[in-house]
Amino acid sequence: MHDLPAPPRVDWARSAAYLDFDGTLVDLAPRPEDVRLDRDNVDLLCRLSVRCNGGVAILSGRDLESLRPHVKDLPVVLSGSHGAQIEINGDPALVPGAGAGIQDAFRRLTPFANARGLLIERKAAAIAVHYRAHPEMETEVRSKIEDMATAHSGLKSVHGKMVSELASKDYNKGTALIQLSNHPQFSNRTPVAIGDDTTDEDMFRAARSIGGIGIKIGAGLTAADYRFETRAELSDWLAETLEVQ
Repeated sequence: MHDLPAPPRVDWARSAAYLDFDGTLVDLAPRPEDVRLDRDNVDLLCRLSVRCNGGVAILSGRDLESLRPHVKDLPVVLSGSHGAQIEINGDPALVPGAGAGIQDAFRRLTPFANARGLLIERKAAAIAVHYRAHPEMETEVRSKIEDMATAHSGLKSVHGKMVSELASKDYNKGTALIQLSNHPQFSNRTPVAIGDDTTDEDMFRAARSIGGIGIKIGAGLTAADYRFETRAELSDWLAETLEVQ
């Protein structure tokens, strides 16, 4: 856990923040709709946006329809469905072609999930099968998703914490970060990518490729430069870096 140091202070006036949502800004929950963004983190995100002059984005595996209710009225840019959706200033967009094959895969995967009592979630450009309530099914779910990804040339498997997904092959949180880094709100700013799951590794690599840093929350091999053990440590660090500038 301690193989990477905690990050140094960041000059947010010259940086842009790219944050994961579930597991980073909120605790994980059995059902996606059960999470809650607490008041302290709402305040931190608002202060961070001011300091970054609007250069704050939440990059989530969630569909934007699922993400919006939890971050409404926050001054942040949103990306959903693992990079296939980007919404800037309230203008949502699905990357062209990103949803290809999803409907057919959903139709084929639904009987598998229903027969096992698993939660299946249809997104704009991905399908998630959640097994947090049935952790003993991890191997079976992962295997099914891998088989379906092999059968659909435009889709890939994405495995996270108690969830496996089929997602558009050409998009991820890293492609979203690179796309956003060219937008006026984010350009000429050092990217700081923060996340906790395997799906955030593309974001870390993308940030590093353009001179930024990655910060991992929790254990596990990572492409990030720095690490926090818990979400609470991240919140404390954000508060400290915002306080001193």
